[in-house]
Amino acid sequence: MEMELLITFLLFTCCVLALPDGHGKPLGEHNDLGTPNLEDDFRSLTPKSFYDKYVSTRTPVILRGLAKTFPAFDLWTDDYIAKNYGDLIVRLEAKKEKEAHIPVGEVGMGRSTFGEFFGRYKTDNLYCVSEVPGPMYKDLELPQIMNCGELAGSLAEMNLWINSGGAKSIIHKDAHNQLNCLLAGSKDWIFINNSYNDWIYQAEEIDGDQGGFSLVNPEEVNYITFPDFVKIPWTYATVHAGDCLYLPPRYYHRVKSTDRNFAVSFLFGTSSLFDMKNCDVKGKSVNLENVPIQWKYPGHGVMSMGNDPSLSWKPQFIDIFQSNFEKETTIQNFYSVLHDVIKDVPFVPPLMQKVLLEESVFGTKVSVDIFENAPKNAWEKVAMANSFDPYNHPDMEYYHLDADGVREAITDAVEDKNITQEEFLELYTGRIVGGSLRVGKELFAKLALGGTEISLKGIKGTKAFDVFLKSHDRGDDDMHVRNDAILQKAASDMLSNGVSPNARPKSEL
Repeated sequence: MEMELLITFLLFTCCVLALPDGHGKPLGEHNDLGTPNLEDDFRSLTPKSFYDKYVSTRTPVILRGLAKTFPAFDLWTDDYIAKNYGDLIVRLEAKKEKEAHIPVGEVGMGRSTFGEFFGRYKTDNLYCVSEVPGPMYKDLELPQIMNCGELAGSLAEMNLWINSGGAKSIIHKDAHNQLNCLLAGSKDWIFINNSYNDWIYQAEEIDGDQGGFSLVNPEEVNYITFPDFVKIPWTYATVHAGDCLYLPPRYYHRVKSTDRNFAVSFLFGTSSLFDMKNCDVKGKSVNLENVPIQWKYPGHGVMSMGNDPSLSWKPQFIDIFQSNFEKETTIQNFYSVLHDVIKDVPFVPPLMQKVLLEESVFGTKVSVDIFENAPKNAWEKVAMANSFDPYNHPDMEYYHLDADGVREAITDAVEDKNITQEEFLELYTGRIVGGSLRVGKELFAKLALGGTEISLKGIKGTKAFDVFLKSHDRGDDDMHVRNDAILQKAASDMLSNGVSPNARPKSEL
């Protein structure tokens, strides 16, 4: 027995001693393959040279001082935003990405007004990760290096990032091209080319998802579990207030902030092919209010963070058609083939069915020519159907909270006595459930049936409790709701309300 223990100890010791020096260290100290990221002088760039050198080659670049001309660079203080935009609603996350905790704001889980946010964010675990509300566009500019050709016409959405410091992302990639501009503070970036995808240990993704993240913990790189990660070269940069960086789509990166910082991201397309004719001259920046942006968020209602660019589905539809049909066919036949591609993606099949079969955005028969010549709003409907994310909806709380936990907490509380609204809200918003005051009040009103108290008998005597819990029910998949009546209706309503899901009062996930 002693000999076996000795052998085990010696084997373990040998393995540990054989590990690379960076084992257990944070990303950035894990190997010696890091080099400074490329920088360029934006004043020397035309829109075409910016495209040729960086966008078309998918090369990250730091552009020092590019954002210093934005009005927001001087205007956006806590007091200014709270005073001028205090009633606008933004999306909240915890400072550490993928942390299970979702902050609760005054308008719901994962939602806050700017007014409340700036009163809490320096002391609470809050990170504003949101779309830029439309009224704030007047404080921003489309930089001159993007103000020409298809670059200017491909803007998908504008995102906003605000925290008081200490925010940390995981190693991840995003679907879009983006120009990320810092307006206050500083951020440390690490970049990993996606040509090293085989060594990145990517988490399993939904088929077709172009975002994603690595399973490697950037706080403590583990070479026992992830041995190939040691071989990956990387680049790094510290971005300061007024700087912008271009980040290609699906390019892995990790971001840390140590101080209070504000940033905006211009998300544009997913392609590296843009028509840039007549763009080889230095342009001028233009106020963002005068720039067409596909997915705009007015400051209230459903957000569209992460929505597909409208035309991204056009080549996919054409490819699916050409792979399965030789000539024009019915939309029903096409949808039956498409369904096999999208069947496992949450929410998408019924929404795509609504767009293609009920609304008939392409008509009753389809072909390559029909897809090639379909109007832009048809592809926007398709993109919206494929992009619905419950965390973009104001009632995301119904999705996020566990149904069994909610049921158990409430039934236990009323088993021996009636409880008042005050007692109920203390339970619902407390640590046991962790819900918001808004939804707690909604649920109490349904369960109390117009009274001032709720009881076990009352709960059993009404369908309200089961209806509410059904909206919490995530079925057999902890990550995605497949049969959530409330959110399915919200998604359907979003499609029925026209091209933009944001032309309604805001509700987020």
